[in-house]
Amino acid sequence: MRVVIDPNLLASYLLTHRGPIARIIDVHLAGEDFTLLTCAPLLEELERILNYPKFRAYFPRETGQRFLALVAALSELVDMPDEVQRVVRDPKDDYLITCALAGKADFIISGDKDLLDLKNAGSSRVVSARYFVDESTAKIFLNTKDTKATKEIQERFESVEPRRRLS
Repeated sequence: MRVVIDPNLLASYLLTHRGPIARIIDVHLAGEDFTLLTCAPLLEELERILNYPKFRAYFPRETGQRFLALVAALSELVDMPDEVQRVVRDPKDDYLITCALAGKADFIISGDKDLLDLKNAGSSRVVSARYFVDESTAKIFLNTKDTKATKEIQERFESVEPRRRLS
C-alpha cells in the first residue's frame, strides 16, 4: 500500500503524538504496513509548518529538523512532473494530488476539507486519518490467517494509546 500524508497531519503528530495520526505513524508505518510517499514540495511545506513561531513553544528548531529528516528517510521520494494540474479549490494543495498520482498512491490522508471533498484523485482515495486507521486495522485483521501474526499485530495496535474522548 502506498500513502501520501498531508504535512499538516505530520506536524500534528510531532506536536501531539496522539489520535489517529499517531496510530498511522507508530503502528502502520513502523510496522511497514505501507510505503510513505513524499515529494520536494511536501517536505518544503512540512519544514515551513514546523518553523512557525507558535511551534517553537512546544519543541526546539532542531527537533523539527530531525523530524523532517526522519520523514524524508522513511519515505519514497516521488519525482514530480514539471507542471502541477489545478485540481483542488486551494491551489497550494494541488502538489499533494500530483504527488499521489505520480507515486501511484492508494491513499491520501488529510484533514483538509477541500481535499477530503474530492474523495478520490485518480486511483487514490482521499481519506481522513481516522478513516484510514479504521480501514487499515480491519484489513489487517481480516487478511491475516496466521494466528501468531494476528496476535503480534493486535498487540502492536493496542499498545498505541488511543485518544481520550470527552464524555
